[in-house]
Amino acid sequence: MPILYVVATPIGNLNDLSPRVKEALEKADLIAAEDTRVAMKLLGHLGLSKPAVSCHRHNEESRSGVIIERMLAENLTVALTCDAGTPAVSDPGQLLVDAAWRAGIEVRPVCGPSATVTALSAAGFDAREFAFYGFLPRESKPLREKLAAIRETGIPVAVVYESPHRVVKLTEAICQTLPGCNLAVCCDLSKLYEKIYRGPCEAVLEQLRANPNVEKGEYCLVIDLSPLPPPEKKSDALPADVVMLRAILDGADLAAAEEAAREAGCP
Repeated sequence: MPILYVVATPIGNLNDLSPRVKEALEKADLIAAEDTRVAMKLLGHLGLSKPAVSCHRHNEESRSGVIIERMLAENLTVALTCDAGTPAVSDPGQLLVDAAWRAGIEVRPVCGPSATVTALSAAGFDAREFAFYGFLPRESKPLREKLAAIRETGIPVAVVYESPHRVVKLTEAICQTLPGCNLAVCCDLSKLYEKIYRGPCEAVLEQLRANPNVEKGEYCLVIDLSPLPPPEKKSDALPADVVMLRAILDGADLAAAEEAAREAGCP
């Protein structure tokens, strides 16, 4: 029976490789990799040699079908990897995993590093409930609208990714849209120059601005919204003019219609 292993790989430190990762890669007949060059380096580190095909954002839709057809026709075991971390979580792989399930192929996850969970664990915020948003919009207006929408969810903690060249701009937008929130900005988790900035968003922004090397590394941001007042609940009441019109159509005079609108708490 064909099997698809979804293999999490280190996000920066090869010492985080687990024995199960090596076992899954040893069993694989084929590696489906976000970048075959990265996969080859990983295999070389483990002393393995396996054929690999690319499966990335730009070809995943078409490549997934080809891989599934081969798995079924040749009874292949395939290991799905991304460049770093867990496939299919803000990285390629979701379409291939979905196609495997649809084709009746067994899917086996190989647990391992995840920048999201690693950042949450180091942030020290109450993350019993959180939401992950991946990369936010680049343009200023859509970015601020998205940040405002994140607050409106009422979920206390949000996790986002950002490129090094945009992390200051994102933090500025957070300070402007979500003033008073707490931040943990995690850079190069598990790598040699790992750095975590934590505190009120305004203080974190100043630390980032003061760092001459801020545009180097990979960033994961944890936003703690708990210090902010809860979002205002939108009223479900109908507008006053609608209630009044209904009352008048039902035979009420103007004064009675106005009283009906007040009792209904209409805006």
